[in-house]
Amino acid sequence: MKPPEDKEMPLQEHLAELRRRLLRVFIVFVIGIAIVFRFSGRMINDFWNYVLPNTKVYVVAPPEWLMVQLTFSFSVVFVAVYPYLVYELYQFAKPGLYEHERKFVKTFLPFSYILFLVGVALGLFVVVPKVFSVSMLFNMGADPFLTAKKTLYSALKIILTFGLSFQIPVLAVIAVRVGLIDSKWLKSKRWIVYLAVFILATNLTLDISGISQIIVLSLVVVMYEFSIVLARIMEKNIKGTG
Repeated sequence: MKPPEDKEMPLQEHLAELRRRLLRVFIVFVIGIAIVFRFSGRMINDFWNYVLPNTKVYVVAPPEWLMVQLTFSFSVVFVAVYPYLVYELYQFAKPGLYEHERKFVKTFLPFSYILFLVGVALGLFVVVPKVFSVSMLFNMGADPFLTAKKTLYSALKIILTFGLSFQIPVLAVIAVRVGLIDSKWLKSKRWIVYLAVFILATNLTLDISGISQIIVLSLVVVMYEFSIVLARIMEKNIKGTG
């Protein structure tokens, strides 16, 4: 028995529907970036003084500050618009879900954003300041030459990685509930996920001390293993109610 709104549609129609929803998200992103960009210079200075007090910011190329402003604006808008992105993806998948599955997903969506904000806050207020303060110890008394691009890119990637890592348990529970995966599948893919995260963390965080890579990988491992536990609990509940 199919979900009530599940219709047989050509692949082109599915892709067209997905394209329309992603276009709406893109438009919201562009409007948000245009608004935040106007204040991004002041926001970047405040952010810099928070994570790296008493240090100067350097720009080594003319377009660098513009790119930093755009990246910073995108990151701020991403945090704000994330619920809308999830909503549009849910609306795209909604016709293929049964009524009880829809209720379950809708219950978890607000919780998903709360966890995302918790991860972002943890990265912003705890991890990034600590990582940067420890990294400064490696200067051995030399005056640090900290460029805007590399420094802020590293900080923003750590913050967003923390936010997205906190989504792993929610996504796992939802995927198990709707029958896409099970705990055995999660267990079989764990080392592939860990290797991929390690490679990404090594190439994206730009932290020569290795502290941020260890922190990011450790967080993903904890969240992933927690997801496996939740998946097992969800499977038992499904069998019990079935």
